[in-house]
Amino acid sequence: MANDDDKISGGGAKDVARATGKPNDRPFDMWLHKQLHAMYDEIASEPLPDDLLKLIDKDAADADSKKKSAPE
Repeated sequence: MANDDDKISGGGAKDVARATGKPNDRPFDMWLHKQLHAMYDEIASEPLPDDLLKLIDKDAADADSKKKSAPE
C-alpha cells in the first residue's frame, strides 16, 4: 500500500514536472521514449505535403493581414 510520503502537494502538472526532474529518469519513461522514436522518427522526418504547406502559408498571410488592418 502506498503511503502519503510520495504524494506531491498541490497536484498540478507544474509541481509533478518539478518533482520528478527529467522526464526520462524512470525506466518506463525511457522505454516509452525509445519506442515512440522507433515508431515515429521516420514519419516525422518526411516532408510535409504541398497542400498542407500552402494551407499553412495562406493561414499565416490571413493572420498578418488581419493584424495590419486591426485598429490599435
